[in-house]
Parts: sequence; C-alpha cells; structure tokens
Amino acid sequence: MKGFTTVRRVATAVGVFVCALTACSGGGVTGTPVGSPVEGPGRVFAAVGASETVGIGTDDPIRDAWPKVLWRSALADAAYYDLGIPGSTTGEALNYQVSQALSVEPDVVTVWLNVNDLIARVPVATYERQLGLLVRQLRRGGRTQVLVASTPELTSLPVYLACRPDPPTGGPDCALPFPLPAPEVVRAAVDAYNDAIARVVKREGAILVDLGAFGDAPAAHPEYIASDGFHPSTLGAEVIARAFADALPESERVSREPSPTPVATPG
Repeated sequence: MKGFTTVRRVATAVGVFVCALTACSGGGVTGTPVGSPVEGPGRVFAAVGASETVGIGTDDPIRDAWPKVLWRSALADAAYYDLGIPGSTTGEALNYQVSQALSVEPDVVTVWLNVNDLIARVPVATYERQLGLLVRQLRRGGRTQVLVASTPELTSLPVYLACRPDPPTGGPDCALPFPLPAPEVVRAAVDAYNDAIARVVKREGAILVDLGAFGDAPAAHPEYIASDGFHPSTLGAEVIARAFADALPESERVSREPSPTPVATPG
C-alpha cells in the first residue's frame, strides 16, 4: 500500500504540472485516413495515443507528428490513420480509439499511452490490465504488429524543473504554488509503469519501443523538446519516429524519404 500511495501522490503532482502548462484536455475522435498507399499490396497503419501522437509541440502537426514521420520513413506503402486524442488515457483509448483502429483492420499499430494515466492517478495494476486488454485487442490474434512505447525521462523537462526548489535560470516560470516531488520519486513512478509496459509487451507478443533508452534526452538534447517545455519538438518527433522504425523488421520498412534527417538514437 505504501508504494501504491507514493505512485498516486507522484501521479497527482505530475498531472498538475502537465495540465497546468500543456494542452491535456480530451478531444473528439477525429482519426481519418491520411495519404494513399504507394504501389504494392498496401498495408494499413494506425496510430493510437494522446497529444504527442497528434503532433502537439511540432511546427506543423499534420506534417511533423511522429507517426506521420514514421509513415513516410518506414510505412510508406500503408494507408495511415492517426487516431490519437489529446489527453487520452489507456482506458479512454479502449473506449474511443481501439474500435476505430479495428474497423480499418490494421497491419501495424503504434501505441504511446502512459503519462496521461499518471495524470489520472491510474494505479499500476489497473494501467497494466487496461494496456494488456488494449494491446490484445489490437493484436487481432497475431494478425497485427503492435509497437508499444515506454515512458521517457520526465524529470529534466523544463516544466518539471521550473517547479523544483532550485529552478534553472532562463526556463519557464512555474505555474504552481508548490514544488514538485524529488526526481527519484517521479522516476520510481515511471519505472513502475515501464515495468508494467514490459510485462504487457512480453505477454501479448507486441514490440517494445523503449523511449527510456534515450536516457536524459531533455538535458542532453534540449532541441528535442518543444517550446511548451513538455511535448516533443519537430526534431524530437523525428527521433521518436526513428525509434519506432528501428523496432520494425528491416524487411518490412518501406520509405518514400531517400535520405532521412540524421538524428541521435539510443545506445
């Protein structure tokens, strides 16, 4: 119970600072097909997720959202559906996004759902159960490849640092009347979620895209973070798309971009 209480407290604080400084309100279901398949048998690619998936923080979300970059760079033979909804939790995605994804009979689905579950104070056990159900349904008995992202580093994001007792100079102002938990406390909550993600991926035969492998990317590569101090920038979206592309078997990658922009990769 002590660990559960700690995670709930951290989730509350993380939720406050994220919602105070970013757009995390839910939206309507607006997933629509984008583009048309190139020559060949054609596949279907659907992106399930939240604000990062729809491209909030990039210069041009329609062009620069990381699933769109992934589509151009590795799934160019597929019809593409972005079903992400800003602010979506895993439970909400089960209600609103999964049915849409299944209706298009996807061959490949990407899933990035974790931070908003922390925001909503979803217990780890509940999160794991919901994520497992979501991935199991999307797998369609093994007919669909499902790529699931882990939670990246949060404690060096500008929105977090701004509300610590010793905020860096030149960063955004804190919008909260109190400091946030220590980094080690936040990392413990993230680790608990990432452990749950790893279990689900193994159990359901999905593919893990380990965004945590980038380490302290916000500090090492501030250019990966948007001006809101939280979401991926256009360059950050390229990095994320590359991580998802690298998780696909090389024989299944089809690109319409002959020379993608070089970006740092985890390793």
